Amino acid sequence: MKILYKSRDTIAALKPPGVPSQPDPTGDGDMLTLLSEHMRALGEHRELYLVHRLDRAVGGVMIFARNKKSAASLSGQAAEHTLTKKYYAVVEGLAEEKAYLKDYLYKDSAKGKAFVVDRARAGVKEATLSYERVGAVETERGTLSLLLVTLMSGRFHQIRAQLSSRGLSIVGDGKYGSRDKRTRCALFCHSMTFSERGDVRCVSALPDLTAYPWSLFAEKFEGREELI
Repeated sequence: MKILYKSRDTIAALKPPGVPSQPDPTGDGDMLTLLSEHMRALGEHRELYLVHRLDRAVGGVMIFARNKKSAASLSGQAAEHTLTKKYYAVVEGLAEEKAYLKDYLYKDSAKGKAFVVDRARAGVKEATLSYERVGAVETERGTLSLLLVTLMSGRFHQIRAQLSSRGLSIVGDGKYGSRDKRTRCALFCHSMTFSERGDVRCVSALPDLTAYPWSLFAEKFEGREELI
């Protein structure tokens, strides 16, 4: 368990891809339980509160509250969009240099998938994000683009669905159109910025730059560890 930040109110850890954020019907080890057990092994208070989630397929920074007051504060920041999340994504195709995406998303619970639809109606929520293209490479299978995504709303599978709807499937994300089976979904929560006792905190991490497809862009990450 890699701890990225710890205070009396919050704790941030690195979630590996494939690990659920919280207990689910599979019974597989999840971040909430694993981190709680890790804290107990350290002889520290183990009670934690989940204030946001990452898709099972997605790795990166996760923040947990260590008390009810902190949980309420972080949940409020998330609702007010003052808790900022940035992601790295490797997508198939040449993305625009910069873009702002605003869509209506429908969550199909039966299929476990989100769809971009053309208008607001029951069960549909507005989703917004922006991105900048950090780099692009040519491969034997075509162009891949590295994006830095700023999430402005927290909808189910939002980044995956919005990018896919524009022909920019995330590498390894078969559910949303990628045919590349050499890797898991190449989406990584890079940083989270939040307020804690009047101070602004930023916790950040990078994906495994030795693994495909991140390794194709290793030089693009230089100096970006603290990019906000």
